[in-house]
This record gives sequence, structure tokens and C-alpha cells, in this order.
Amino acid sequence: MLTDSSVDLTRQASESLASITRSVASIESMNLQIATAAEEQSAVTDEINRSVTSVREISEQTSSASDETAKSSVELSRLGEHLQALVGRFKL
Repeated sequence: MLTDSSVDLTRQASESLASITRSVASIESMNLQIATAAEEQSAVTDEINRSVTSVREISEQTSSASDETAKSSVELSRLGEHLQALVGRFKL
């Protein structure tokens, strides 16, 4: 009876170890999937950061160009008024 009991316990232990091995393999697979997803998210985050930086730089350039356009408009207005004054001096 002791031998039968030992064989039975050995079989149960073997089945338990096989189950644990399958569980560990499953966990390893999940860890790999998580690591892959984390790398992908990191790459996407880097791309978003580059895009945000690009948008900021373009916004700064646009703001600077708008300032220059406003200054040019004021100067053109002043020159237009001066030209009108000069033309107004001519009498036909």
C-alpha cells in the first residue's frame, strides 16, 4: 500500500509540476506581450513628442511671420498716406 501511495503522490506531484510549468510558460508569454506593448507605446510617445515639438516650432515661426506682416502693413499704410500727400500736390 505504501508503494501505491508513493506512486500516486509522485504522479500527483508530476501533474502539479507540469501545471506549474504551463503556468510559467503562459506568464512568460504575457510578459513578452506586455514588454512589446510597452515598447510600442514608448515609440508612439516619442513620435507624439516630436510632433508636438514640430507644431510648437511652426507656431513660433507663424507668430514671427505674423508680427513681420503686421509691421509691413503699418509701413505700407504710412507709405500710402505719404504717396497720397505727394500726389495731392500735383494740380492739373
